[in-house]
Amino acid sequence: MSFTRSNRPKPWLSVLSLGAVAALALSGCGGSSANESDGGDGAAEQVLTFGLSADPAQPITGAAQGTAVNQLLTMVHRGLMSFGADGEAVPALAETVDTPDDTTFVFTLHEGLTFSDDSPLTADNVKNTLDYYRDAANGSQLAAPFADVETVESDGDLQVTVSLSQPNTAFLQYLALPFAAIVPDASLNPETANWIGAGPWEMTNLDQGIGLTMEKNEGYYDADNVALDGIDVKFYADGEARTNALLSGDVDLIDYVTWENFDRVADAGFTVDQVNGPFQFVQFNVEDGPFADPKVRQAVAHALNRENSVLAAFQSNGEALNGLSISESDPAYDENLENLWEYDPEKAKSLLAEAGYEDGFPATLLATSQYTFLQDNALSVQEDLKAIGIDVTLDAPDWSTRVSKGNEGEYDIAVSGDTGMVADPSYLLNWVTDGRNYNVSWGYGNEEITSLISDGLQATDDATKHEIYQEIGELWAEDVPFASLNTRAQAYGYSDDVAGFSNLPGTLTFYSGYMLANTSMQ
Repeated sequence: MSFTRSNRPKPWLSVLSLGAVAALALSGCGGSSANESDGGDGAAEQVLTFGLSADPAQPITGAAQGTAVNQLLTMVHRGLMSFGADGEAVPALAETVDTPDDTTFVFTLHEGLTFSDDSPLTADNVKNTLDYYRDAANGSQLAAPFADVETVESDGDLQVTVSLSQPNTAFLQYLALPFAAIVPDASLNPETANWIGAGPWEMTNLDQGIGLTMEKNEGYYDADNVALDGIDVKFYADGEARTNALLSGDVDLIDYVTWENFDRVADAGFTVDQVNGPFQFVQFNVEDGPFADPKVRQAVAHALNRENSVLAAFQSNGEALNGLSISESDPAYDENLENLWEYDPEKAKSLLAEAGYEDGFPATLLATSQYTFLQDNALSVQEDLKAIGIDVTLDAPDWSTRVSKGNEGEYDIAVSGDTGMVADPSYLLNWVTDGRNYNVSWGYGNEEITSLISDGLQATDDATKHEIYQEIGELWAEDVPFASLNTRAQAYGYSDDVAGFSNLPGTLTFYSGYMLANTSMQ
């Protein structure tokens, strides 16, 4: 297997030091199709104003910091791989990727690569970065996905060879993640803000709590094909304020249209670019009590009126999910995996009776008041379970408290939302390895499913992978590591001035900032 992209050496552009950046004030210009100023050649500058849905933290190499930071990483960074508009992993800093066998990946870099501070980007930087990510002691969220990496070898110049201990068919997808970017050696620590990258833009102005600006990185390997000269990022944590900024023309694009505003934005003539990706589910405390019994968990799975939950939480901007969320483009996909349980309250009552709970029982349902859609899903679940005899008391604290309680197992059942780190269904490992974190069933582990998911990662032919996930589906339906509820629509909104942008499919929606490299202003 070989991927190739053309090599285009580019001139270098220096970047301000982080200390100088922090002292600069943010430009207050509003959204427009093109800035009236020019770059000295008479052509109008292409500047996009982007309304971001959070005030992000300072990015730290490899750390899990949420979707807002990931958006910024897609602008200032690139890894060996990236995601294309169809969601496929495609070469980025690597000009070619060759796989001489199932466990060996040979990456040849574009010539003349530099970081935005003008320093050269070499194969040694790649090796050092990947070694940093795969060391769990560094707090990297990539440590588990890179657990199969056995060695990383560099020729010191343009070639890096990665050897795995066993086949991993999702490896290139993990290398395409925004937080798998190649960074200078000086950024390989938890103290340095991770702003120096090799992406299409460099951060120049920062005004904490308000916004930041990006300028085109002329040293980017594909700079000739990047139309935007700059991006002005403004922070709007409030959904209404963010929507109003779009509708008034203060921004050209926003990253998160709230569901209640889909029609409002579309009716005003703006694009609502939506995909169904993130999914919601019910998790269980299985250490003791009724939910330790798989029959009780099955009863819950059959009691859920998922269509009602989509209406209640997302104004029908989502889809009921009766099983596992797997991309239709993946070899593991099969319609039956989306339909492991049907809505059947009578069957649910029968399963409770078989488990010895014919008269039902009380339970506490953990949710949160901070995110309305999770609370609305929880209220729907509460009514469904009361209908089969489970008397649910809702516990809906603020988000930090909900996370704390989840991390301590202080609940009977809980409602959560999540998405796969990559599109490959191996993301399901998170829910079957007794992870003891806030969004997985407390105390739950299943070695048989874990082993099968590992087998699926190693499967090098589509038929084998498909067969493995059929077996996983059967086990999941019986043991219910979680009971799925629905998928939700996640949408970007933008004006007619924005051309070339697209929302990445499914679970990759939160990495759609990559598509800004394809975007221009009309």
